[in-house]
Amino acid sequence: MFIPDTFGVALVVMLAGMVCWGSWANPYKLTPARRFELFYWDFAVGSFLTALLGALTLGSMFGEPTAIGSFHAAGGPSKFYALLAGVVLNCGNVLVTAALALVGMAVAFPIALGLSIVVSTILSYLIAPRGNPTFLFAGVILVLVAVVFGSLAHRARESHTVKPSRKGILLSFGAGVLFCGFAPLVAKAFASPNPVDPYGAAVLFTAGILLSTFPLMGYFMRHPVQGAPLPSSEYWRGSMKEHLAGILSGFIWCAGTIFTFAAANYVGMALAGAIGQANSLVAAVWGVFVWREFRGASTRAKLLLFAMFSLYIAGVTLVAFSH
Repeated sequence: MFIPDTFGVALVVMLAGMVCWGSWANPYKLTPARRFELFYWDFAVGSFLTALLGALTLGSMFGEPTAIGSFHAAGGPSKFYALLAGVVLNCGNVLVTAALALVGMAVAFPIALGLSIVVSTILSYLIAPRGNPTFLFAGVILVLVAVVFGSLAHRARESHTVKPSRKGILLSFGAGVLFCGFAPLVAKAFASPNPVDPYGAAVLFTAGILLSTFPLMGYFMRHPVQGAPLPSSEYWRGSMKEHLAGILSGFIWCAGTIFTFAAANYVGMALAGAIGQANSLVAAVWGVFVWREFRGASTRAKLLLFAMFSLYIAGVTLVAFSH
């Protein structure tokens, strides 16, 4: 299987993972009429199928050990942690999506992503300490500040502000707590006796996402935060373009997951997860330069955006130097 064997290769793989994690939402923008609850089903299926494809290609075509052989040799606790990590992340994704609808990006992102980046990196480092903690945590703090500046830029761009609701803030905190858990669980899977390999971990991780999507999306289709309830039959009324967009989104996201897990075997999940979770920088690049989300924005919004980019780049650089 393919595993980075030098830090240079691991860094390239981590940055590729960050790009994928920051780009998965682009296909959703091509289907603006599709409700997120329906889109998410295809996303979960696409993620799981991509993990299987990764195990059969990158995980099996570069010599021994192969992903299949390593998966059979892995211990039960390691497999359980990888599966549970997917369930935890999926619950966080659903909660932050609901929070965005209630309080907007300017409130939900600093709470959910900020809490996640700091706490998950600390916990992952405690489970599997690798690298220089001074550089690592200094970089994480810069990324956290960048998240706040990005949220302020979005607020300055909007002509009106979304009034924060107590429910939306609680959902944001809930999402942040759940996001804090997935990286340490993956680190635990890799640090357990007879650990699961990165490709097997990705299969279990996305299986956890797919399995937990049934109860989660089933509930939110019946009790949506915004809009009318959706019957399950509504999923099958989607066009081929809408279904393919969801599957492509899952492919892009899972590719980022595979890259991050593969790099984590060399540098540790604290470093790989910290760089991967800086994916908001990539999402911002798409939003600014491709989707033109800040066209006509005020000077203040553009200055805040510049500060966000600068802090992100500085933070990711420090995190990279921590190894």
